[in-house]
Amino acid sequence: MPRAVVNKNVLDEMIRVRMGDRECPGVKPLPVVWRRRVNGDGCNWAISGWTGDSEAVRTCNERMGEYLRSLRAQFDIPDEG
Repeated sequence: MPRAVVNKNVLDEMIRVRMGDRECPGVKPLPVVWRRRVNGDGCNWAISGWTGDSEAVRTCNERMGEYLRSLRAQFDIPDEG
């Protein structure tokens, strides 16, 4: 199924809202960035990094993993390459 194309700011906001203060206290995502698809497959974006304590970031990634996989399956951002 084709992915919907959305602005990077929309994805950033969706991720921040889902994280909230409860899911990932003390952790903030850096902005979504465009990336070239690997072997022409997968989504064309990634979270450029995280701020916060390394253990808190690890825990946050575990808690957000399924949601982020869902976003990657549903959305692309406009091509920059």
